[in-house]
Amino acid sequence: MGKELHANDAMSAIMEPMDFTSSSSPVEMCDLKDAMESELKHDEPPMSSISMQADVDVHKSTKKHQSFLLLDDQERLSVPSAEAFAKHLKCPRNTNIKVVSIFGNTGDGKSHTMNHTFFGGADVFKTSPEQSSCTMGVWAALQADLGILCLDTEGMLGIKVEEHQRTRMLLKVLAISDIVIYRTRSERLHNDMFRFLGNASHAFTRHFSEALQALNLPGPPSSLGPAIIIFHETCNTIPLRATVDTSPEDILRQTFGQLSMTLDAFSSLKYVGIQTTKPPTSYDSLRTAVNFEVNNTTVRSARQPSVVYQALHALNAKFSGTINEKPINPFLEQYFACTAQCGSCEQRCERSMGHTSDHKTSNRCQYQHQFANKVFLCRQCLNNGREVIVNITTQSQTESSWLGLAKYAWSGSVIECRNCGEIYRSRQYWYGNKSPEDYAVKSEIVHVWQGSEHGMQNQTYSAQMLLDGVSYLAETVSNLSAQPSKAITDWATDKIAPDYWVPNAQIIHCHNCNENFEMSKLPKHHCRRCGKGFCSACSNYEMPVPERGWTEPVRVCKSCKDELVKLEKAGGYCGPINDANIRARRVGEAVISTLSSVASVLEYPKDFIKDSARPSYWVSDAEAKSCAICNMVFGSIEKLSPSGGSNESGGSSSSSPARSAALLDRDRRRHHCRSCGSGVCNNCSRGRRPVPNRGWTGDVRVCNNCINLAD
Repeated sequence: MGKELHANDAMSAIMEPMDFTSSSSPVEMCDLKDAMESELKHDEPPMSSISMQADVDVHKSTKKHQSFLLLDDQERLSVPSAEAFAKHLKCPRNTNIKVVSIFGNTGDGKSHTMNHTFFGGADVFKTSPEQSSCTMGVWAALQADLGILCLDTEGMLGIKVEEHQRTRMLLKVLAISDIVIYRTRSERLHNDMFRFLGNASHAFTRHFSEALQALNLPGPPSSLGPAIIIFHETCNTIPLRATVDTSPEDILRQTFGQLSMTLDAFSSLKYVGIQTTKPPTSYDSLRTAVNFEVNNTTVRSARQPSVVYQALHALNAKFSGTINEKPINPFLEQYFACTAQCGSCEQRCERSMGHTSDHKTSNRCQYQHQFANKVFLCRQCLNNGREVIVNITTQSQTESSWLGLAKYAWSGSVIECRNCGEIYRSRQYWYGNKSPEDYAVKSEIVHVWQGSEHGMQNQTYSAQMLLDGVSYLAETVSNLSAQPSKAITDWATDKIAPDYWVPNAQIIHCHNCNENFEMSKLPKHHCRRCGKGFCSACSNYEMPVPERGWTEPVRVCKSCKDELVKLEKAGGYCGPINDANIRARRVGEAVISTLSSVASVLEYPKDFIKDSARPSYWVSDAEAKSCAICNMVFGSIEKLSPSGGSNESGGSSSSSPARSAALLDRDRRRHHCRSCGSGVCNNCSRGRRPVPNRGWTGDVRVCNNCINLAD
């Protein structure tokens, strides 16, 4: 078919000569048509002898209109196999064809357009002057002279209960097409055309492309969708016209962008606009556009009918099933409902505008820490039919601040109910403490409505406020309190240490990197296997040490870690396990922080309860690894010192206190903005002001982004 097409006399009066190429045969199209007829005379059984085991029978009017039903209005294939599909098309199986489908609203003349564009006005696809739709489902016919499989589809916006099912059927047909004609007869382009094509692009990219590629069918790749031709016919208005700077296609793409839709899935977009003041409609410009796309084989080439059928059959089998056809009416929600929106889940209030009661929605909310929208209800009161909101605090209402804080340090946080009294303590026992939601309270996620004070009710963050109050005093005397605290810690550690541990007083340098602990102020750590002293970077490994009595993963140095790994590969430790030597250390680790903090009452509340006292809307330290404004990484001297950069180096290190000081030339401590809860550095949170909507009535730390925001 590499030569110019010579159509018969009936076609020449309507269609211009077109050049079509095919990879199947070098003969002319008229010779191919004769070959088809010859093969069909010898090989094709009569129509009555074809076994039709499909879901539905072919329509009785098939012979009259020379087209056959491919998909019925319930998405059921009417052709049982690829062989039967080729017989209905009356073409050899090795014929290469391109698929051209047409879409549009009901009554816009889709069938009439296909008849006059491809069949010289012959009544191949049924047309009707009646109000009811003349095309139900998808009908197919082969234009043998042109090598085109024409698909006429059911019109959109027609009266039908299964509207969503019809849309899914049309999208599947669009996915197997090479060229798509969107037919619209209107004075101006309607929103439904943009919505359908935008959804089709999304569906092809999200679902159809992957499904088609998984079939591994012969022919062109299925990663790119069909070419789109928008055929727009007007009567009284002028269609889109090209200007010096803008083409009609550019205008269409801009409109798709304004509607937040894309055409990324389609290989090309072409606009064909005509103005018909007097019938009949001229289809010359549409034929020219179709002729160009048919001859264009750079993106999609012709395929055999069996490939087309297999693709449609696979998509129809994969994307099927019942769709909820319940109509959705957005007008009441958008026009008359309250405009308040939950800040956490973004659900709208369901009450009418101007209501005086609390906002309400039937949808559940989702928890977000910055809104602190989780509340606790006393479980015992709830069982008695009362909803009593309780809060986790650091002290009882009957206790003074310092007494309550000391009790909090020993027994943990408390939950009190006004009816039941104290119902929960977080550290009531030495071990085995349960979560309050297991037996004491029931949690609920509440909505965060604009202007609502639910999150601030009974939310004063007393522990954090107390810590803020003593922070300045603690920093002032830190040099005095640090040395006694360190001395007591070392003394307590040596008293409960296993006998194979090197005493802290004898550990001056890291056994691996030779870091000087007295100059760098880095903490000392013991390897649970060899007992030698290391810095954190050189002992940042965890492995069970059963020969020493440690059956759970504990801190070990790199050298011991490598030996333990080799031992595990060889079958593991098989000797007796005796933890008598480490029992005191194991128990002491649970209380060592309490004992070491006795030396400084100021360091104790600030460092020991700092994490648990933080408000729930604050970003956790694990998530706030760097400043939310300047992105500076947070860290201590231990973590940011050069010796901590690698825990696999052996021998001495060139690190020094001077290098550590140069690395920490800025204050790298982590702070939290009392307004947004983000982790920020000191330089990005120098501002101070009250944050009443969070419960901070005095001047507190606020980041640079929130310093000028009104609460």
